[in-house]
Amino acid sequence: MFDDMEEIATDYDERIRNARESRGLSQEDLADTLNEKTSLIRKLERGETLPSDSVQRKLERELDISLAEGSDDTDAEWSSGSSTTTTLGDVVKRKD
Repeated sequence: MFDDMEEIATDYDERIRNARESRGLSQEDLADTLNEKTSLIRKLERGETLPSDSVQRKLERELDISLAEGSDDTDAEWSSGSSTTTTLGDVVKRKD
């Protein structure tokens, strides 16, 4: 089921803000156009919340952008650069 899902880009907040500003829209204008709350747009642009699938589609359609992982070169920062898999044991620090 999850194999078909697209992951959201790491810089989705910047993509939304840059696209909105380049169109000369305020957060309120964009919220009205999308029929969403201004507070949601604010939270999205600050990276405090991820867009739901429906909000993501509305943003992509209205701002003519893609918020999907892999659609921009800056997404490489999520990759560790190694071909090995990181496990929980690699990042957990034990208190002995």
